Amino acid sequence: MNPDRFAEPVCRVENLGIALGGDHPIPLVEDVSFEITRGGYFALVGESGSGKSITCHSMMRLLPFKPEFRGRIVIDGQDVWSLTARQLMQFRRKSVGMVFQDPLAALNPVRTIGSQLLETLRLYYPSARHDELRTRAIEALKGVHIPMPEQRLEIYPHQLSGGLNQRVMIALAMLGEPALLIADEPTTALDMSVQAEVLDLIDEMRRQNNLTVLLVTHDLGIVRDRATHIAVMHKGRLVEQGSTAAVVGAPKADYSRELFAAANVEWPARETSALRQKPFALSFENVNKTFYASSRDRKADIGVPAAKAMSFAVHQGEIVALVGESGSGKTTAAKMAMGLVTPDSGTIKLHASAGGEKSKLNVQMVFQHPRDSLDPLMKVGDQLHEVLKVHGWRDAEARRSHIAQIIQDVGLGAHVLERRPTFLSGGEAQRVVIARALLLKPDMLIADEPLSAVDVRIQKHILDCFQRLRERLGIAILLITHDLRVVFEIADQVVVLRHGEVIEDVPVSLFTDGKRHEYTQMLIDAMPGKAASEQAHDPGHEGAVATGGRI
Repeated sequence: MNPDRFAEPVCRVENLGIALGGDHPIPLVEDVSFEITRGGYFALVGESGSGKSITCHSMMRLLPFKPEFRGRIVIDGQDVWSLTARQLMQFRRKSVGMVFQDPLAALNPVRTIGSQLLETLRLYYPSARHDELRTRAIEALKGVHIPMPEQRLEIYPHQLSGGLNQRVMIALAMLGEPALLIADEPTTALDMSVQAEVLDLIDEMRRQNNLTVLLVTHDLGIVRDRATHIAVMHKGRLVEQGSTAAVVGAPKADYSRELFAAANVEWPARETSALRQKPFALSFENVNKTFYASSRDRKADIGVPAAKAMSFAVHQGEIVALVGESGSGKTTAAKMAMGLVTPDSGTIKLHASAGGEKSKLNVQMVFQHPRDSLDPLMKVGDQLHEVLKVHGWRDAEARRSHIAQIIQDVGLGAHVLERRPTFLSGGEAQRVVIARALLLKPDMLIADEPLSAVDVRIQKHILDCFQRLRERLGIAILLITHDLRVVFEIADQVVVLRHGEVIEDVPVSLFTDGKRHEYTQMLIDAMPGKAASEQAHDPGHEGAVATGGRI
């Protein structure tokens, strides 16, 4: 082995340019250059659609289209875009691993976790016996701290939580002991505590294996806490890069300053008690729900409680945040409110606004996984027109005008209407789903993780949109989120769930008063960038809010 290999950058991107081909090429990434040396923790940040994921996918030649490519990408001493098909396969096995943004989409839904691990291991150890490979697969799951690894080999991805699926993805990516790990939004839609566990795991592997990490994220709190180096992308170009301490502490580019300013958490002190005097829009009264799955020997059913005497209310014009760890019952509560899941006992009431009838109450839902709720074969514009046509909008021009306004409200350009969901970024797809829910001007919106894949600037834009709808139309919103920054930004009331039980139901102004349940305090303490935000709001604190080292 060449000893100089450790002095060279593991990854070097030189003047990268990517465009959609055709008579009139559409530039997606232009003149992007950066490098990462061994053991570095490099973060690529920027708003949705800025070119982050395209840049990373090009580093593995995994683009979903045939691009016009310029520049050079060298990883672990190999010029990626010069490799033959056979060399590329070997490169993907040994030199680079990737953790994709949506683990459920990346894992095969009809094959067990064990079969997918074994398939990959056979590529690395073709002469090994089955029992040896199985032992390696169990060790891989143990390495990413998955409990009961032997039992997990026999189950399917949909039977695991989002955090465990993400750990499986990390285990698969690390089987070949790569020089570079690319993590594309590895904590999207994970609650704070699980998010911290996944990031701690990546940190642990980086230290133990001298692994180099390229992290793509829209969560600037994570960047402050974890990365040693940062590059900021905007509209396909790098606008600034440097050590995290330097860029976060004193950003030079206007866009960088705006981005980091939007990430500061404002601890709320607003008065919200007046909203609690208004009539209910939604109420849960002692609601219980248990899911059953037959055991392997079929002698007994295993019951998993998702709601236990769950009681809370959303008043007209009020925004209530439902928070808690993965598996706490948040999504089940949302589906029960929509009538998609039937409770075992208890009462759920949807109340029409004053003077209305229950049958006329308009309730819409934003689902957690945007791509799963969009038709991959239809253009976005056609899908939005279809919603309005079903509800009686016969005038095509009126539909176009209304759709254009809603698309603008969620911060998207008109060009997305001509695209299919496959060609949208994760953040763009999420905003399309929000736009679809807002088309009919609902009395109540149930939003299940509506901002998980959206950068902080677009989050602010959408939250302002929610605020305007609340003020103008008196809309009530049940907001399910793992991001406490969003809670502090917009919520009036916070309901904390744990194992299906309501632990807290308090005004947002009291959420951080230090008198909360220990579980609630654990969620608050796990919030990325919390220390930096507290320092930023402390008049006695001076200096940079982040620490970092030279790569």
